[in-house]
Amino acid sequence: MEEIIVHSKSREKRWVYRSDHEIIGLYTYQPGEESLTGNIYLGRVVKVQKGLGAAFVDFGGGKNGYLHEKDFPQNVEAYHAGNDLHPIGKCVHEGQKIIVQVMKDEMGSKGARLTAVIELKGEHLVYMPQGYYVAVSKKVDDENRKVLRRLGNEWKEPEEGIVMRTNAVEVREGMLQEELHSLRSRYESLERVSLRAKCPSLLSRQDTFYEDIHEQLKKGSGGKVVVDDYDSLLHLEEVSGAGIKDKWTFELYQGQENILRHYHVASVWENVLKKVVWLDNGAFIVIESTEAMTVVDVNSGKFTGKDDLEQTILQTNKLAAKEMAKQLTLRNLSGMILIDFIDMKKESHKQEVMDALSDALVSDKQRTTIVGFTSLGILELTRKRTRQPLSAYLTRPCLVCHGTGREMTPETLAFQLERELWEMQSMDGSLIEVEATGEVATVFSGHQNVHLQRLEKALSKEIKIKEITHGHPYYHVTKLI
Repeated sequence: MEEIIVHSKSREKRWVYRSDHEIIGLYTYQPGEESLTGNIYLGRVVKVQKGLGAAFVDFGGGKNGYLHEKDFPQNVEAYHAGNDLHPIGKCVHEGQKIIVQVMKDEMGSKGARLTAVIELKGEHLVYMPQGYYVAVSKKVDDENRKVLRRLGNEWKEPEEGIVMRTNAVEVREGMLQEELHSLRSRYESLERVSLRAKCPSLLSRQDTFYEDIHEQLKKGSGGKVVVDDYDSLLHLEEVSGAGIKDKWTFELYQGQENILRHYHVASVWENVLKKVVWLDNGAFIVIESTEAMTVVDVNSGKFTGKDDLEQTILQTNKLAAKEMAKQLTLRNLSGMILIDFIDMKKESHKQEVMDALSDALVSDKQRTTIVGFTSLGILELTRKRTRQPLSAYLTRPCLVCHGTGREMTPETLAFQLERELWEMQSMDGSLIEVEATGEVATVFSGHQNVHLQRLEKALSKEIKIKEITHGHPYYHVTKLI
């Protein structure tokens, strides 16, 4: 039994996908923080970096987007023809207007990744006005693959590209051709709009909330969709074809309790933000992400096992591999990922762990490549990055620890306060007033106020400390009079 539980009645929209009561997918959409992936813009080239083989484009986002030379139509054509790529200076020049599409959202200090090879997604195929090739989903069998590839080559213009999706085998040729004509017309309309539009400007927006749900409906084997908003329910039913409606039932939730709490999934968002994930056998994994990579540490914890040590380690590592595959999806972790499994001596055991991870990743819609174990015994893998991880949407760097995840100790702040007061020695005034938390005040003053009195004498100033309550060790100099 599959379920999609949708909360869309408030400004922040969320939905959960679960199968046999196990949560497989977790999605959040905040106003102002929507993914730009798939959006099409009219942008202007602001800088061409020949050394990087790339251009930076102002497309109206927070940061200028990054457009690599291999993502230009002329270089896609050159690649498929077996010719050398054109350098970035031959592809574009500064000040040029250009239609671009967002491939990856901006991440940390990096701007969004852009492409000039536009893709328009249809129900059964993807149309590229300047794609220069035909491809068919790897999930299609060889016989149907040949048929779809032949049709694509017959229908497309020389400069066009077509990707046949998995469900293209389920419809007649005429419907596929009609869809191709519709996508062609849509792109022609975008081009006409771009001629009149100001630069930069948005030409086409992807509604990722509905699109993501629709993709899951097509991919899933069927079950129940429960939505807490009537308009959202109607929209999902309208965009769902007969094939989806045959597999899924649509229901409106009208209870007073929040739909996510009613279906016992509200706490999942809080759980996936935690660093530590406990496994069923008492072992645990620790997940820490940086802008460059995600690092995972596997610990045996309370699990000692009933077999010999090597089997205990193998069991724990395989369990951790399966859980990590799940966490990749729930947290939307991507880029470079390093997993430090408990050390295994046998190569066969390492292969078993990689196989367990690979099997668990079969249902993941993002492409993940398992590179293998390094000489230090750390498993390397990469997962395709298109959107920010869930933590980037729901959290921000700590204003106290500045993103380190650690805070200053009371001792550190007490000594910092002392240095700050020494700098006031030559200032006019005879009284300094300070607010500080109890721990900081205690360390600063010393046993029976011996340090406080010594500093007052050295500075020739009276120091008054008012104890306050704060969420972290804290102090602030409030007055010098």
